[in-house]
Amino acid sequence: MAVDTGPLGIGGFSHICVGVSDMDRSLAFYRDALGMDVVFDVELEGPSMESVTGQSGAKGRMVGGLIGGAVVELLALGDEPTGTPGPRIGYTNMSFRCDDLDATYRQAVALGLRPRQEPVDIGGVRMFFVTDPDGTPIELIELPAGLTSSVELWRGPGSASA
Repeated sequence: MAVDTGPLGIGGFSHICVGVSDMDRSLAFYRDALGMDVVFDVELEGPSMESVTGQSGAKGRMVGGLIGGAVVELLALGDEPTGTPGPRIGYTNMSFRCDDLDATYRQAVALGLRPRQEPVDIGGVRMFFVTDPDGTPIELIELPAGLTSSVELWRGPGSASA
């Protein structure tokens, strides 16, 4: 099978993820000061979470919402181990949606982008990470059932413009 070595097939912007040390304090700020309309609040754990963080037994909480029409996710992973790679306090990533994650993964490998892991499923979303030349994480995702936005994922089909 021939692998496309042109630019990755980015279908659209997904979300911004911001690592936080105290979810309740941060959520109050984002909601009260910036007007975040909370869309989801989930606990994270298990093998996929361990793969993404690179930490055995990794657990966390993720709260996402709309700010100015953009999805912003707040991610709390507990204490930050010193020198451990992966998500941490202050961690941010750009996330881009693609229509075929497996093809995008093969393409990323062919381009020498060295994905951090093979595609994994977290909360119904398939994903993997690459990094830019400075080490900034970039998440590539495929939403289930032909959905085209994170809002549709959490609020249901047809809700992207709500």
